[in-house]
Amino acid sequence: MGYNKQRGSKNEPDITINTDSILGSKWCPICETKVNFEPQHFQTAMINVIKNPNINSTVLLRADILIENSYDPEKGNTKFTSNLIDVLPDIESNTIDNENVKNENKLLHRDLQDVNIRKIPISDSKLKLSNRIEIVRRMIPRNPFKDHIVNQTCLLLKSDDNNTILIVYIPHINSKEEIPYYLPQVLGVGILYDNQKVSIHYLPFENELNFIKSIDQSNRIVRTAIRLLQTSTKHSNGVKIGYSKRVNHDLIVPKVNFQNKYIYLKSKYSSDLVNNWKESTDPNKHVFEDLAIAAFLIEYWNIKNFAKDKFEFRDLGCGNGLLVYILIMEGYKGEGIDARSRKSWKTYPKFVQDKLFEQIIVPSILLKPHPSVSKLIPEIQDNGRTFNDINDTQAQLSSNNLLNSPNVCTTQEFPSNTFLIGNHSDELTCWMPLLGFPFMVIPCCSHALNGNKIRYPPPKKHISKQQQLLQHQQPVSSSTYASLVDHVEKLSILNGWEVEKEMLRIPSTRNAAIMSCNKIKEFLNEPSDISQLRILDIIAMEGGADGWVENSLNLMKKAPRSH
Repeated sequence: MGYNKQRGSKNEPDITINTDSILGSKWCPICETKVNFEPQHFQTAMINVIKNPNINSTVLLRADILIENSYDPEKGNTKFTSNLIDVLPDIESNTIDNENVKNENKLLHRDLQDVNIRKIPISDSKLKLSNRIEIVRRMIPRNPFKDHIVNQTCLLLKSDDNNTILIVYIPHINSKEEIPYYLPQVLGVGILYDNQKVSIHYLPFENELNFIKSIDQSNRIVRTAIRLLQTSTKHSNGVKIGYSKRVNHDLIVPKVNFQNKYIYLKSKYSSDLVNNWKESTDPNKHVFEDLAIAAFLIEYWNIKNFAKDKFEFRDLGCGNGLLVYILIMEGYKGEGIDARSRKSWKTYPKFVQDKLFEQIIVPSILLKPHPSVSKLIPEIQDNGRTFNDINDTQAQLSSNNLLNSPNVCTTQEFPSNTFLIGNHSDELTCWMPLLGFPFMVIPCCSHALNGNKIRYPPPKKHISKQQQLLQHQQPVSSSTYASLVDHVEKLSILNGWEVEKEMLRIPSTRNAAIMSCNKIKEFLNEPSDISQLRILDIIAMEGGADGWVENSLNLMKKAPRSH
């Protein structure tokens, strides 16, 4: 028996299964709700949802647009065909050979050569609609080794007066059994804006109309329709009030490249890492976060032409060493350094354990003589300073002691072709652009160059009246984190780096990455003493670094933090 909900309940859609569809006899209306936005708001929102299907389903990663045809009575027609149309998604499959048992994850997909635009039956519709946009998209699940990739036609139809809009989704499948889990088991879905209402209509498979009309509200396809209705109205309202996306991803590494690499790494490593997690932290956060960071780094290095055998990485403040493990397993050369070892280190293969070092990091510029002194007296190798020994309050450690200690990393021993990684590296965050190597840093907790916690003020920026109005509708955060990110970017620029910034697709609110592989023209090939003098000036401008050594030594006696 069909379900008829009492109309008028606050924030609840009206269930309309037992009524006839305005789209014609082959359609079944599922639910509807009154709205107060205009058709142009609905159209803008729905085009965005078509291009970002992950808005509707967390199972989906993205959509690759294969075909996009536009029919505009005023501007004329345009047609687009992607070069992806004849190729499979470039996602590496994972083959593991374990004790002579071969386990291969195969990429699942339906007939991806089928890119013919589907038509819909609306000959007996009460609405006069015509095609304005035709799109064929390829739906990429988050785990295409578990859920099938399918092509799907997306249509946008409009009335002559543009006041009625119909969005239609039709997967390119041959039978109900081929429908992937993340789609409702129907031939097509229609989302209709008409007369200040949005409604969901299903196009059932042949001979299933009566079955659809008889289902209960608890059935999954009804729940799916309600979610589609909620999403479409929510995003249309967002367009109406002027909401614009505050964060732009994929400015440096293309989304497709990153996501394909992430899918591969996740299928290869995530299960074993989560199941064998030794830390007290949540593996579902840290494993997938580091897999995503590894995917981004690998694709970033590919773009920058960093060949595996031409450089080494150093992960400073590497924590559990997971990122080091993934990168080494993927064939990259590098090391991880942290003030305290972690339980996880002993779970990695011996050749990875050998690349994880328990050391404190003291930048050599804090221990070496001033550049002018080095010029006058080249044989002097340290600045003669002394520091309190935390293990012996009556003793002191000299700069010379620290420069020659196996427990201290000064970064001067790194090869010239080193790339630095600062993955939520706390006290090291502001030091990363000052160490003289290409780098990527993901700021986390806010610390000064002396290692003490600090709250950096937000930068002063001129804001127009229009921007002020927009901020009144959607407040822009001036958080400590945002100020820290801006400050790291400023330090990078002061030290002559060509700065790039990306908001990473990781499960963390602290997801800003600042990176650089090159110095600007004016800073290229400068003498090392000039570089050192500039860094000393930056350190002085930042209030000095007195206390860094003592704070670093103190890290060695503390329990590691949970990140």
